[in-house]
Amino acid sequence: MDGPNVNFKLKEHAELYGGAQLVLVGSCGLHTLHNAVKAGFTMWQLERLLRAMHYLFHNVPARREDFTSLTGSSCFPLPFCGHRWVENVVEIWPMLQKYVDGVKNKKIPNPATASYDTIAAAQGDPLIIAKLQFFFAISRTFSPFLLKCQTDEPVMPFLAKDLAELLKSLLRRFVKRELLEDITPLKLTKVDAADEKNWVSPMNADIGLGAESVIKALQSKPGSRVGELSVLTFRKECMKGLAAMVKKVQEKSPLKFPVVRHIACLDPTNMSRDPEWCIGKMSVVQRFLEDKQLAGGVSAGDVIVQQFERFLSVEGRVLQEP
Repeated sequence: MDGPNVNFKLKEHAELYGGAQLVLVGSCGLHTLHNAVKAGFTMWQLERLLRAMHYLFHNVPARREDFTSLTGSSCFPLPFCGHRWVENVVEIWPMLQKYVDGVKNKKIPNPATASYDTIAAAQGDPLIIAKLQFFFAISRTFSPFLLKCQTDEPVMPFLAKDLAELLKSLLRRFVKRELLEDITPLKLTKVDAADEKNWVSPMNADIGLGAESVIKALQSKPGSRVGELSVLTFRKECMKGLAAMVKKVQEKSPLKFPVVRHIACLDPTNMSRDPEWCIGKMSVVQRFLEDKQLAGGVSAGDVIVQQFERFLSVEGRVLQEP
């Protein structure tokens, strides 16, 4: 899509297609989730650092040659994409530290660019690797949903379940578990994640195994600059970042729209497990009829049967493939 509000703009052109309307499920969910991740890490300006790591060597052969001769590595940071390559960042960072040290010791020329200044400043942060590891853990949480939904296939029946599970996985990291017991998708959009009364203790917050390992390694070093107060501050910042992400997802969450929640009745697993519940939620068919997405004369049971038969047909073809 060209932007998060394309869904709304397309509704203005319904007259060109016989009056057919798009089913209103909110703005582009993919844009919303990308923006949520971005909102959660503004306090550390990691986006600026990740972009700087790429642009420092982009289209500068002499600088790339200096980097390779000094570090022995020919692996360079890729263009920034926060949901794909943070693993590479963790591997490349030690080499970048050698590069910055080489500049400081005047072994290689100073690039004298904003990108270099950003990297040099980040090197002075003893917790930068822990921050990158936390970023990686959160990005990995979002990635499966984004990859699954960025498709032309009809995945709307699975949207409510998958998005609800994504929100729960974020909330479980820092919100008290009793607030999440038996919570419905709609109630997930109303949880006040910014209220610190709903938070667990910072030392019990789930910041990811990678970040935990980095912190332990830093604290075990003789003369470490990372003390208990620094770790506590870091953990609180992680929790504030998570709260900002959840709030951003909640603001424009598709879960607020009844169609998104009710269309889960077309999920084949729900059809098999609880067909009565699915038939009860088939009021969504009436909405499709009103928006001219379906022809008249169809019943809820017909839609259930047709959708389930289609699912079995697809599954059968998959099982028969070598």
